[in-house]
Amino acid sequence: MSGVRSAAERVAEQHDYIGELDRSLIDLVVRRSEAAAELASLRRRLGSPSAELARENAVLRLYHSALGRSGTSLALLLLGLGRPEPNPAEEEPHERG
Repeated sequence: MSGVRSAAERVAEQHDYIGELDRSLIDLVVRRSEAAAELASLRRRLGSPSAELARENAVLRLYHSALGRSGTSLALLLLGLGRPEPNPAEEEPHERG
């Protein structure tokens, strides 16, 4: 019976460990998003486009090479989180056809 108990304890430990990793990842994602937003703001102040497509493509390649197709998906999410939310008041109205 002790083998079952120790396996159950190990399962609980793994759940706790994964929870810690998730909290760390969330913190890193928030920090990355804030840094990317700041970079975009600085680039706009310099009169440059807020996004640098060559750099974004390098990020996509990096994540793909490390994690495969799922890495590309993850990189796209991270890049999107770093972009400011569009302000509907600033968008031009779309014409209906």
